Amino acid sequence: MRKKSVIIKRERGEINMRKLPKFKTEKEEARFWDTHSPLNYSGEFSEVKDPFEFAPSLLKKIAGRREERKRQLTLRMGQRQIDLAKVIAKYKGLGYQTLMRIWVITGIRQELNAHPEIEKLLTTK
Repeated sequence: MRKKSVIIKRERGEINMRKLPKFKTEKEEARFWDTHSPLNYSGEFSEVKDPFEFAPSLLKKIAGRREERKRQLTLRMGQRQIDLAKVIAKYKGLGYQTLMRIWVITGIRQELNAHPEIEKLLTTK
């Protein structure tokens, strides 16, 4: 199925303006926007007159989830482990230190799930 397009002339040239397709589900729409730019559909959008505001209760909830400040940690690892982490991180589109932080967090969660008695040893500040 071919998409309908309209050519709009501008001073610097022509721009291809397309009509937005109708989506059956939000998932279908999300997949569409993963591979398309809204700039190609600018004629389909209108300016918002009233700005969107989050409910104060939601803002408080989000603020409570903020991460604590990260602190530096030095680990000695073999070069092969670091190189493998870099390759995996690049494949996943992440920085290798971010990926290693995710692995550490995942490992901690697994340990806490496997050994719930550890939670009793934690003290709250």
